[in-house]
Amino acid sequence: MKEDGQLKYSEIEVKKMLKAVDLSLEEQIKFNILNFIRTIHLNKLDFIESSFGSELFGELPMTFQKNPGQVMGLITATINGEVQKYVFNDKGYEPLEDLLELGK
Repeated sequence: MKEDGQLKYSEIEVKKMLKAVDLSLEEQIKFNILNFIRTIHLNKLDFIESSFGSELFGELPMTFQKNPGQVMGLITATINGEVQKYVFNDKGYEPLEDLLELGK
């Protein structure tokens, strides 16, 4: 797992986080995203052909969106009233802001 915000999906990492007792806010975000990707793998979904419109409620609200045919999906997390966005696929995720920096 990379420390710079770009994360590859790892079943081992998800299982390690499942055992953790006190996750920081950043670790909770990582866990929720990696666990969502884990569900894609467990259900043996064809990522590109699948669509997602999932929403997590609670202390850390998040949405996972993707239309069929798209190669990336969008995650929106609301943390202390601030919205953070990430792109994801079945291999991992990274902050949208990092991708937008490439275009500058």
